[in-house]
Amino acid sequence: MRVRVAAVLIALLTALSVTVAAPARAETPTPAFGSADIFSPNSLFLWQSPPTRYIVVLGAKMGTFGQTPAILEQRMNVAANLALSHPFNRMIVSGGNTWWLPVSEAQFMNVGLIRRGVPIWQMINEAASTSTVANATNTVGMLKHMGATGALIVTNGFHMGRALNDFRTAARKQGARLEFRPAYA
Repeated sequence: MRVRVAAVLIALLTALSVTVAAPARAETPTPAFGSADIFSPNSLFLWQSPPTRYIVVLGAKMGTFGQTPAILEQRMNVAANLALSHPFNRMIVSGGNTWWLPVSEAQFMNVGLIRRGVPIWQMINEAASTSTVANATNTVGMLKHMGATGALIVTNGFHMGRALNDFRTAARKQGARLEFRPAYA
């Protein structure tokens, strides 16, 4: 009986803290590495040359029935904030195989970003990759072809080091002079 009462109290306190905390956070966002704050290093990087600086959002393995994993939700939240704060910078949404589902990770992310207010014309899909190395190789090719000078890479902290290394290696192999910066989700 005590365990049930404790579980109910914890559930109620958790629900109340989420309800109370969510509006306060929406009104006063805390700047972070992935921040879209106008004076953040990432914002300044994007504003230096909007037509040649891109936002690259890396995909994550979708659930069996298309459910979005928490890490991808975090990436889309950061990407949407950046895109909405920088409407003249394009975004490459990268991710391919979703196992047996008929759409790519990039297409799933399109829907998630549209729901967050990002216009579809701001997004470009890279839907052929099945790994971070493939994300980097395909995306660097696209960036080079579009005349880009750099990009913010939006991914989670545990994945950022490997992702940046893969993107820099792909740029070197393709002879692309691109600057990559992290935007942590």
